[in-house]
Amino acid sequence: MAGDKPQPADDVCARVFNLILSKHRPNLALLHLVDVDHDEHLYGPRTPEAYAAIKTADKQVRDVWDELNRDFPGKATLLVVSDHGFSANERVLLPNVVLRKAGLLEAAEKSKTSGPVQIVVQGGSAMVYILDDARRANISERIRKAFADLEGVSKVVGTEQLHEYGVATPKEDPHAPDMLLFAKDGCIFGDTASGDLPFNAKPERKGSHGHDPAIPHLRATFVAWGAGIKRGANAGEISNITVAPTIARLLGIAMPNVEGEPLAQVLAP
Repeated sequence: MAGDKPQPADDVCARVFNLILSKHRPNLALLHLVDVDHDEHLYGPRTPEAYAAIKTADKQVRDVWDELNRDFPGKATLLVVSDHGFSANERVLLPNVVLRKAGLLEAAEKSKTSGPVQIVVQGGSAMVYILDDARRANISERIRKAFADLEGVSKVVGTEQLHEYGVATPKEDPHAPDMLLFAKDGCIFGDTASGDLPFNAKPERKGSHGHDPAIPHLRATFVAWGAGIKRGANAGEISNITVAPTIARLLGIAMPNVEGEPLAQVLAP
């Protein structure tokens, strides 16, 4: 605490993390810095507040690197990764309103629905669950038709395309959706089922993610340096499933039966 103002969460976590490095000397340690995500949701990406949070996170990463060099001189490797980029919110799309008007669900309350279709929204994507097995094909076609011309929707992904996005099919995982909806950059999905408009032009939060990963600035970050990393190497565009096998290779640990391969292009001999 500084007076009556609490320290930012990341500052506390980074200090504790460095203490763990110094006192317990782990072979693998993971630190999650969350303040950049929080501020970009609240204020939007590429805003003064977002850049200030990034600057602070850079300082915290540098503090970790300095601690690693004190505790493991010449032997430490540091990887900085993220799970998404950010889109500036301009409009909220309301898929439950669209489906209600198409006769595929009923609004029980503002964001609670009943019927043969259920939607789970997550920022720039929405997972669609078809609950009526007997009419699955017909309902799927009606969903595609309902969203075909809705401004702000970039893709309607069917079951046969889910693997292209790293998502299991319902036959492989009972928790998997039947379809995915992707919003265009600048749009996000909301769960409101009431009203007549399929959109709301005033998002409560200024930034979000969860969109189609093909949008360049929605992609994640990968930076690696230190022991075992080629100086000046360029990883290029990579899949996130390669990160864990790369860490395992650096630790000398075998990871059989996994999809990803170590990033040979950045690993030193």
